Amino acid sequence: MKTILLICLLALSARAGDARIADAIYRAEGARHARVPYGILSVKVRNAGEARQVCLNTIRDARARWMAAGCPGNFIDFLADIYCPARADSAGNRHWKRNVDFFLR
Repeated sequence: MKTILLICLLALSARAGDARIADAIYRAEGARHARVPYGILSVKVRNAGEARQVCLNTIRDARARWMAAGCPGNFIDFLADIYCPARADSAGNRHWKRNVDFFLR
């Protein structure tokens, strides 16, 4: 019973953390002034709400991959390599990490 409760609490905590990360990404990508809400370029989205859901899905999936890999390093660095890969834009990757970290604080 305690294990199930702990798992549920961790899941709720991860969702709350995912929302904070999505908010930080939104701000880092330009907030309401962004041409592309949440920086979503991988799929066509109709509005900011749909872009937020794609962002949240990306965060959730990245967290699962990060945990499966043994939680290597900082999660935001891991997410940045998916969201804004260094191989595609090394400067953008560094700036993305710095900006998202800033808005998380």
